[in-house]
Amino acid sequence: MQSTMYIKSIKLTNFKSFMGEHIIHFKPGVNYLVGNNNAGKTTIFDAFSFMISTVKKSDYISKGYESESVSVEICLANVGELKGSLAKYEDYRTSKNELILLKTSKETNIKQGNKKVNMNIKTVRLWNEQTKEDVPAQFENPVGVANVATALFNPQFIYADLHNEDLQDFGTTKITGKLISSLTNDFIESQEFKALKDAHNAAFGKDGVNKYLGSTEEELGNRLSEQFGSSKVHFKFNFPAATDLFKKGTIDIEENGLRTDASNKGNGMQRALALAIIQLVAERTSKRQATLLGMQFLIDEPEIYLHPKAQDKLMDSLRKLTPNNQVFITTHSPYILRHFRNEIDNVDIIKNDLSKKVSTMEQLYFKNPSMSEVTYKAFGVPTQDLHQHLFTTLQLKWIENTDGKHTLNAFDKYLNSYYGVPCDVAFVPRINGEWKQKEFRTLPYVVRNEIDHPEVLEDKMNDLSDENLKESIDCLFNILKCDLLKDNEESA
Repeated sequence: MQSTMYIKSIKLTNFKSFMGEHIIHFKPGVNYLVGNNNAGKTTIFDAFSFMISTVKKSDYISKGYESESVSVEICLANVGELKGSLAKYEDYRTSKNELILLKTSKETNIKQGNKKVNMNIKTVRLWNEQTKEDVPAQFENPVGVANVATALFNPQFIYADLHNEDLQDFGTTKITGKLISSLTNDFIESQEFKALKDAHNAAFGKDGVNKYLGSTEEELGNRLSEQFGSSKVHFKFNFPAATDLFKKGTIDIEENGLRTDASNKGNGMQRALALAIIQLVAERTSKRQATLLGMQFLIDEPEIYLHPKAQDKLMDSLRKLTPNNQVFITTHSPYILRHFRNEIDNVDIIKNDLSKKVSTMEQLYFKNPSMSEVTYKAFGVPTQDLHQHLFTTLQLKWIENTDGKHTLNAFDKYLNSYYGVPCDVAFVPRINGEWKQKEFRTLPYVVRNEIDHPEVLEDKMNDLSDENLKESIDCLFNILKCDLLKDNEESA
């Protein structure tokens, strides 16, 4: 059972190529963001970064919307009771066990408690649904700064153009630093760490560095005494925290007996190392902490530099991180997409009008989408599998609601009489091995027969074309969408 808080949705308003308002839904497993280049997939990653970073409106506002506000709203679902360092956010947990975070360039003055609070693009706000006598439900900021976001979710990014410094940074907020920090508790209890601390005290104590600073301490004390009375100055060098000691670390990679700094390796090796690190971090973190807070891994085109079998192995590893950690992937690869699990994974199709540079979300028809539907909606590639899936879906629906003989001829007439699909496509049937007279049928009927019976006459009659395949797929999708809309209206 899913017990970890996860990102349920993100709402973008006038955010880069997503002009106007767009809501993108996620599941607790692997979330696949699919679309052509420059469709806006990586922009969704930017929205997560927007929430946790210091930003300027001009860097994110949609072109032509400069007079309006830009905002990102994130809904965290499956929120349990917030305790410990998170207890300050407990009053913001909604009746649906959700937390809703907002960051926007729109400045707002609100009454929060007994104070008047000004909020701007530097402020991360939380929705408070608990209305009071003189205070309505509103977005508030319980701690005043952006660490509201970083306290509640912790995205880790691996971009296609991974920067060297991402691997070399051992800070506790960076992915490599998190791996090192996961081992810190054991290290600080060790004899080696105690010996290091004793050595530091000896080196920086009165018989160490301070021995060389005595005259300077005395001179500073005398000058201070001249102004404020008798005073003394002492330099003090505290032992650094274990995490601070690790910040100067680097990673070497050894191949064929030669060790090389990871930052000097190619992008393929660096991405492979980064992916290996996030897997270890997630595994170690899940063993050491409560399951309330998971991690979010945002990976841009993981298929780059990987052959199909390596892509399969990577996805096997990434899927093991879920559902206690959430994964977001931008991809073009069918080898990545074929690992989709309908129960906990999600597929979002992002499209872009290149002439207007506007991103939109393309809706999938099937609740359990096939790769053929994803490929068509994302990249416009029609496949015979998708056509047969759509045709059969509509045909079975007709059979369930129609009495009489359920022949293909009867179904063809139904497409024409009920849905108005014209019978204007020439087709020559072949029955018992003999060609019959040319007749005119609906396009879906003809395409279906051309797929099942690919025999072609000398004059190219019955020759299936991509143009006809695409047109028929669009026709079937339109029929199914109209039926779905009608069914929803009747049920409402």
